[in-house]
Order: sequence, then C-alpha cells, then structure tokens
Amino acid sequence: MRISTAYQFDTYTNDMRLAQERLAAAGRQVSTGKRITAPSDDPLGTSQSLTMRSYKSATEQYQKNLLTGKGYLGYTEDALANIYDSVKKAYTLAVSGANDTADQSARDAMAAEIGTIQERIVQLANTRGPSGQYIFGGQQNGTAAYTLSGSSLTYNGDSNPINVEVGPSEMMKANTQSEPVLSDLYTKLETLKNNLLGGNAGAISGVSINEMQDAMKSVSALRSDVGARLQKIEDYQTQYTRRVDDLTEGISDIEEVDISQAIMKYQLAQTAYQGALSIASKGFGLSLMDFIQG
Repeated sequence: MRISTAYQFDTYTNDMRLAQERLAAAGRQVSTGKRITAPSDDPLGTSQSLTMRSYKSATEQYQKNLLTGKGYLGYTEDALANIYDSVKKAYTLAVSGANDTADQSARDAMAAEIGTIQERIVQLANTRGPSGQYIFGGQQNGTAAYTLSGSSLTYNGDSNPINVEVGPSEMMKANTQSEPVLSDLYTKLETLKNNLLGGNAGAISGVSINEMQDAMKSVSALRSDVGARLQKIEDYQTQYTRRVDDLTEGISDIEEVDISQAIMKYQLAQTAYQGALSIASKGFGLSLMDFIQG
C-alpha cells in the first residue's frame, strides 16, 4: 500500500508534537518535583490527593483546637494547684490552732495568715487565661469571676461550658465549673479565721479541721477532672500528629516524583524527541516533486 507524502508529513508533525509534549511534561516533573501539576496529569490521583488534603486540613484544625483547650486547662490546673496548696496551709494552721498549747496571740497570728490565704484565693479565683479571659467565669468571662461582698465571695460567672471541637462531631469542655467549691471554701476560711480570733479551740477541731479536709478533697476532685482532660488532649495530639504525618506522606507519594527516576524519564523523553526531529527532518527533505507525486 502506497503512503502519500501528505500523510507522512502529518505523521511526522504529530510524532514531533507528542514527543515535545512528553519532553515538556518530563521537564516539569524534574523542575517542580511534582508528578501531578494539573488534574489532567492523573485524575484519580488528583481526587485521592484532594481527599487526603481535606482530611489533613481538618486534622490540623483539630490540633489547633486542642492547643486552645490545653492552654485553658493548663491555666486552670495551675490555679487549682495553688488553691490546693493554700487550703493545705489553712488546714495546717487549723490543726495548730486547735492545739491547747496555742495561746491567743498565736491564734491571732494564725487568723492573720488565714486572711492572707483568703486574699490569695480571691486572686486565684480570678485567674486570667491565655487570652485574658477569667477562666472560672464560664462564658461570662469578660469580667472578674468573683467579687467580695462583705465576708462572702460572690460568683459573677455562669455554668455554661466553653467547648472546643476535638474530632468529628466531638466536643471537649475546656473550662471548669468552680462553683460552689470556691465560694464555699472562702466561707469556710472565714469561719476558721473567726474561730481562731475567738479562741474557740473546740470549734476549730470539731468543725474547721473537717471543713479544710473536705475543701482539699473538693479541689482535688476538680484537679483530677482537669488532669483527665489534659491527658485526653495529649492522647489526641499524639494520634493527630501521627495522622498528619501519614497523610503528608500519602500526599507526597501521589503528587511527588522520585527525582532520580524523573531525570531518567526526562533523558529518555529528550532522546525520543531528538529522534523524532531527526526522522522528521529527513522526511521533510522530500522534494516538491515528491510531495506533488504523493
């Protein structure tokens, strides 16, 4: 079968075009390090990559949310730890004040220390978080959570939770409901202070010591709850870090190229292109008469 010269010209031109496209594509892979630079390069791979990127973005947002929650809970844990130490000190003073060997001047000095502890409790109850919010105020955290009203501590916040999203449709409470623990604690400290000032050893031993023990238990319970949530955050952070690493690796496997293989592919494409040019140049050397006869 005779092949026309015009057909040969078209074939040479098409071969050169395809070889040039392959060379350009191989060159892009070498220069960018990417196997996929446009969806048309690999529609299925592009779809898989977009899905992975979506999962990665969501996971990274959960990581940011966890940091927010961790910051809030970290400040809460520090405040509660200091409150516990203050109550423990008050308990020690109560035990000393209940001792019959303590004279009134000693109890007056102890009462003064209890007053200082009360001031410290008010300060800690109004601890501000990483964004300046009052951590024990619930959602009403723009103003002081506690104020003094005479000899009582008044709560100005609310019981509403501050939630952070830590997973798909999963929320974690970042704040801690401090009521009625802190206002009750202040009242018990006030009672202890008055018992010390009044030299009422019986009331100190029969009431105040037990109240300080109960207060320590209540604060410890709050700390345990905070600690459990902090541990849960640590577990999530470990899980999400591993997930992000896996997704990053998966995206890289789909989108990126092995540079040594890409260079080899480019060299082969370059050789093929040069071969197509060589063959075409010989074909294009046909005479006008050859073209007319074709």
